[in-house]
Amino acid sequence: MDLNNKKITVVGMGRSGIASANFLAGRKAQVTLIDSKEKKVLEEAITQLNASVQIKPGTTALPGDEELIILSPGVDIHSSFLDPARRQGIPIWSEVELASRFTSTPIIAITGTNGKSTCTTLIGKILQRAGKKVLVGGNIGIPFISLVDQKGIDFLVVEISSFQLEAVETFQPRISIVLNITPDHLDRHKTLETYIALKERIIDNQIESDCCLLNQDNANTKNLGLKSSAQKFFFSSKETVDQGAYLKENHLVLKKDGTEKKVCRIEDLNQVMQWQVENVLAASLACSLLDIPTESIAESLKQFTGMEHRMEWVRTFRGIDFVNDSKGTNVGALQKSLESLSRPIVLIAGGKDKGSDFLPLKQILKQRVKHLILIGETQSKFRQVLNGSFSYEDANSMEDAVQQAIGKAASGDVVLLSPACASFDMFMDYADRGNQFKTIVHQL
Repeated sequence: MDLNNKKITVVGMGRSGIASANFLAGRKAQVTLIDSKEKKVLEEAITQLNASVQIKPGTTALPGDEELIILSPGVDIHSSFLDPARRQGIPIWSEVELASRFTSTPIIAITGTNGKSTCTTLIGKILQRAGKKVLVGGNIGIPFISLVDQKGIDFLVVEISSFQLEAVETFQPRISIVLNITPDHLDRHKTLETYIALKERIIDNQIESDCCLLNQDNANTKNLGLKSSAQKFFFSSKETVDQGAYLKENHLVLKKDGTEKKVCRIEDLNQVMQWQVENVLAASLACSLLDIPTESIAESLKQFTGMEHRMEWVRTFRGIDFVNDSKGTNVGALQKSLESLSRPIVLIAGGKDKGSDFLPLKQILKQRVKHLILIGETQSKFRQVLNGSFSYEDANSMEDAVQQAIGKAASGDVVLLSPACASFDMFMDYADRGNQFKTIVHQL
């Protein structure tokens, strides 16, 4: 694709918007970068831009002469300011679509509601241990577009969000993984059906030589890709599968063409990863399809200690284990976290509402949670759903929540921060929320 003198508008001056603008400018495109925020808020971002990029802060008005539009993930493709471009048939792409058109390196792409970052990172670690030259990025860390110019790379491992999949056309990973789908981002996508359809786009352009990995245990994923000619493989923590990965006699097992291979025992994994076995199954399966030796996969699994803010053990205090799951920002994530723990739980949950339905949590909270401490703007919404059905109380701050948790927990219990909500009502982001929790716990 020749970008020389092509007029391109990039919308959104976040990390991927800046990376896209610089990539395009480096190929002599005429780039205009617009953002609804005022210039004074964007000053640091502006310093990172190629000098040839024309910036228009404080507006979403399109210049009107663009031949292509690149959207940042935070920008809804259905936004009304894009209507004139749509009527003119101007292509509107995500940064993922742009990047995929400028690389011939095989792509392993991971999506799903929960576990994307952990699975993406783990695949990268396994491939690197096996001697492969790998770059990891996408929705986690480095934007995909920033990876494509590097030479001599064997694989690009990228996390892909539903926001990024809104504006893809030809994106075709060598291996696609859909970890799970539970309701999330419905404030933007409106319906679960729309959200599922967006996730399925990761499979749409795959061909017979490509592989699609699906979660057999999740009703919203196991039947995806029916129109795709990609080879289908499944992973399950509950049952055996004909082609894929599963648990058998407490071992992680890979099966292809009728042959079973034991990878390792589940108890050989770090405790954090025993709580996230779904990610372990998917990552192991993906790497086995890339002909990585089983022994190499096993050694990487045993050494992997998980991701910060995702079922992260923080400290044992008075016999109580404190676990930071601040990255659990939706109902499905909280459900998985509760299901992974077999001990009494004092739960800290709540935050900024993303349009989620909390009703599915009612039964599992009653079954698994000893006491619930609510934080953030969803306190009243939780209370309405629970309707006094078991023990819960409000906290005004994270410090208040931790102190209340200590008062309710006994030796052998787990105090779990797993909010099921976004963080922006009380914190800068989920990392800030998790870090505050960890700081308070370490100061006990």
